[in-house]
Amino acid sequence: MHNLMHKYEEEKRKLNELGQQLLEQGIPLSTNETIQAQSRRVDELINRMYQEKNVYSENLLLNFCPGGDAVSFPAWFIQTIQGRLNEVTAQIEYQSEPRQAFEEENEAFQALFDSIDIERMPQFEDWENKLQLKQAVLNERLYLQGLKDGMQLAHAFTAPSVLSE
Repeated sequence: MHNLMHKYEEEKRKLNELGQQLLEQGIPLSTNETIQAQSRRVDELINRMYQEKNVYSENLLLNFCPGGDAVSFPAWFIQTIQGRLNEVTAQIEYQSEPRQAFEEENEAFQALFDSIDIERMPQFEDWENKLQLKQAVLNERLYLQGLKDGMQLAHAFTAPSVLSE
């Protein structure tokens, strides 16, 4: 975990330096692929740190079977789902419909960033990291709930109907 934290700090530092350079050059951050790629690396490290903190146990339990039986998913399945979530998130960021919302958020962030006192930057970075972690937790739980609901629906379609008996 310490090595992962060190790597995260290093990648975050690179992201901040790159962002500062681009801002000084007047280049919009939202259109620069280099900073977007660096941001994705930082996001991936945040996800990995979150996973290593064992917020969930090695196996995730979801109750979706009749009678309340718990089905345990192996770690590889959870990692596969997390990978798919990351892939879909990246695709959504580049679609035209939500693109405007992302650009508006970026503009608001730029206005906020321009007004930040450099001496208070560590507190802002700490808050930003916690905000990203909170959003990751929320997104993960929403996704897993959707997975659970989908399994319940699939089970309902495949189970013998009470009405047909």
